[in-house]
Amino acid sequence: MNTILHLVREAEANVSRAPVPDRRDWMQPTPPRRAIDLTDTPVVRSMLRGTWFLGTLRWFAGLLLALGIYTALFKPTTNGAFTLAVFWGLFWPFFTAAVTPTLGNAFCAVCPHGAMGRWLTPRGLGLRIPPWARRMHLGLGLILLTYWLGAYAMPGGFARMPILTGWLFLGWTVAAAAMFLVFRDMAHCKVLCPLGNVLTATARASSLWITTDKQSCATCRTFDCAKACAWALKPFRFEAENTMRDCTLCMACVQACPSVKVEARAPGHQFRRPVVRVNRNDAWALLTITAVAAVGIQFLHGLNHTPWKAAMPWNTAAPWFVATFGQPAWLSWSGVLCLLLGVTLTAAAAVPGYTAAARVAGTSRRDAFAVLAPGQAPLACVAMLSHTMVFFLTVYSANIANETVRLLGIETGAFAPLIDRRTAMWLMIFEVTPYIAVTWSLWATWRRAAVLIPSAPTRRRLAVAALAAAPIWLYVAVYAVKIVAFASGSGHAHH
Repeated sequence: MNTILHLVREAEANVSRAPVPDRRDWMQPTPPRRAIDLTDTPVVRSMLRGTWFLGTLRWFAGLLLALGIYTALFKPTTNGAFTLAVFWGLFWPFFTAAVTPTLGNAFCAVCPHGAMGRWLTPRGLGLRIPPWARRMHLGLGLILLTYWLGAYAMPGGFARMPILTGWLFLGWTVAAAAMFLVFRDMAHCKVLCPLGNVLTATARASSLWITTDKQSCATCRTFDCAKACAWALKPFRFEAENTMRDCTLCMACVQACPSVKVEARAPGHQFRRPVVRVNRNDAWALLTITAVAAVGIQFLHGLNHTPWKAAMPWNTAAPWFVATFGQPAWLSWSGVLCLLLGVTLTAAAAVPGYTAAARVAGTSRRDAFAVLAPGQAPLACVAMLSHTMVFFLTVYSANIANETVRLLGIETGAFAPLIDRRTAMWLMIFEVTPYIAVTWSLWATWRRAAVLIPSAPTRRRLAVAALAAAPIWLYVAVYAVKIVAFASGSGHAHH
């Protein structure tokens, strides 16, 4: 503590002499030295520069979306297993959780809503997105209200209620269509999509990157890559700005210009360089995901499955809420309190953490938060991977296969799960993912501290990173308590 206080005083004394560099001076357009040009590989080049591969995947995803909604709302005689398996097993969170840490916004590339938007937007009114809409975190708020609040208030509710799931995805689809028809530049994906802000923020940890040939761009006067982008992005600026912003990896720019290429780089390569015109929405999205999908979920699906369940504060306080406000059959006050406690504790860790980090760095808390918060991206997108992968392999994979053949009217025996959890001990390997997430996030936060104060001594940068990692330390503490609780007696393990 004395060391930190000393660093704070030193930073405050030196702020006037060594101010934090202006963002314009941070720009480092030189790309990483190690990168694999995927568009230089014949097979991959055919898949990315042609339209057949992604087009086929989009049609397939659209068919699954339509069938999932149809069977939920218009096939009441079925048990809804297909709907539940597609939406809560395949689309979310399996596909998004599995590909985001490596391929970034790959789900957006095949999203049926995005494909619908590319057809509807040119035929719509073409109004400009109001500036305030970009600042309101509408998409993040939508997923919190329509999914996460329901997931906590009705634990397992979505996973057991196909009709509710069908109406939810139908509502999202109608809202997307309305946005595409009214506004330009794929406004729904940027503003209202429940996953748009989340995936854009967490994709900072990925390795897939779109870049351009500098020499070709220097003489280009047609800007084919920018003209091809339905999102009104400029791919030739991605490298210099160290961000692909709202890019959904639709590959339209890659297909329009041979000088645009797709590279595989080291995971988290963006953390090493500054971002020009930092988007603070990403920082808020990552902090929110950490609170809801990392910390809070350890309460709901972690400590609630240990011998200490009855002693947990959300469970001891729940009876008072039931007695005071009542409890409908569908509501769980315990789950609601898990959510509130996760958000409260994360905020209680983040505010003093970033405040102290800003003082040590000699900059404002606003700038420190915007630059350092992206270090939480690995934790936000990797921490839940264990539970997601295991559940898909042991439950939902079989449900998708069985319900698909039933919808097609094919008489066959029931498909067994891909993996039997009782005998496949190798599934334990997925339990290392939380440790990978924490280690990766701490490294990313350290790299971001080096970006914030590049010329500062190592000890000072280390202090900034340690303080900014307060939400990560909170997750570590909660996870450690869960491990101790499991070790104290029998419990049903959730990751």
